[in-house]
Amino acid sequence: NLLEIRIMDGFDHNPVVWRMEWPRHIIDRLVTSSNPGGSITNSDLELAGGLLHLEALAQTFDIRERTVLSKTDNLNTLYWQRKGSTTTSKVPAHLLRLFGIHQRYHRYVPRHDYLSGPSNPIADALSRDFHLDWKRMLTELEPFLPQPTCCQIWTPSKQIMSSVLSALLKRRSKPESVLVEPSATTRGGLSGEISATGWASTPFSKSRQTKLKSYKSSPHEFEVANLHLKAIQSSLDRLKITY
Repeated sequence: NLLEIRIMDGFDHNPVVWRMEWPRHIIDRLVTSSNPGGSITNSDLELAGGLLHLEALAQTFDIRERTVLSKTDNLNTLYWQRKGSTTTSKVPAHLLRLFGIHQRYHRYVPRHDYLSGPSNPIADALSRDFHLDWKRMLTELEPFLPQPTCCQIWTPSKQIMSSVLSALLKRRSKPESVLVEPSATTRGGLSGEISATGWASTPFSKSRQTKLKSYKSSPHEFEVANLHLKAIQSSLDRLKITY
């Protein structure tokens, strides 16, 4: 229940919207038909947007020890987010490093799913219609928002934007560059306790204490009929499977 989630000072339980127009020096590096030698792909920008979306949640709601679900219509981005790593040294590697640092610092569990573009007109409008001011934008989006409600606007900080832009340029930033401490919260939801917010100065994780048993295969583990070519789903179809 959303009302059970504590909120950060300056925000409430209404939906949060945000947008960020990429600066010209990033757009000029985008791979297009007229710029095939660019160093940044559309999928890279989608992945960067995914990190900013998680930052928006972390700065407006107390998502510590909670599972957070994000959705995208970009299959490359979805694959990188679910895997959490890449074997190349290109832009995704730099962004996924920030994803890991961000997750450990804010202590949430990320989950990522597929959502077709036509099913998400709000994100499409926020990422494209920069010619509209916020008042006009929210008026245009009103048919797609739960009623009655009003949206609250979140703006990325200069610190997080600098870190994301550096990753898009394949520049390695210090871990601290992505650690923006949220404003303190002393208010709870309808059933939440009142407490102060605290973040560790250095992210860390404890080693596993549980000893896992060795795996032994079973002769009945696989159904032979499911191993035929026609019964095997394509990799794209498997990516669209929800949790």
